[in-house]
Amino acid sequence: GYAVLKVFFANLKRGGILLIQIAVGSLYMFSVPRGYLDGFMGWVRQVIGLCLTAFLQSTILIAGLMVFKDHALMGVGLMLSAGEVPRIAGSFGLDTTTKANITSAVYTAQAAVNTTRTIAAAIK
Repeated sequence: GYAVLKVFFANLKRGGILLIQIAVGSLYMFSVPRGYLDGFMGWVRQVIGLCLTAFLQSTILIAGLMVFKDHALMGVGLMLSAGEVPRIAGSFGLDTTTKANITSAVYTAQAAVNTTRTIAAAIK
């Protein structure tokens, strides 16, 4: 029960983070034509990490639930190991958390404002 609840709420949190990442991702598009790919590539890596972590956690949890009725100890081990997927993914460079990077956010917002000004000046 503990593992199921932990993974359920982790996936719920991850879904909310993914919705926010989708909304913020369009801001990074303003800096791509100017050649600034660092923020965009970090965003892509974070979205891939979130999706991969959610998929692996759910798969391992379901495998643990399927094995539990025949081999209880192995099933419990699988279910508890599903909670370690984000830590393992993080050690391989996949970011599965949202960290407030103020400098990147300010730079992206400035790039969006400057691009909008340039487009508005070109239209006039």
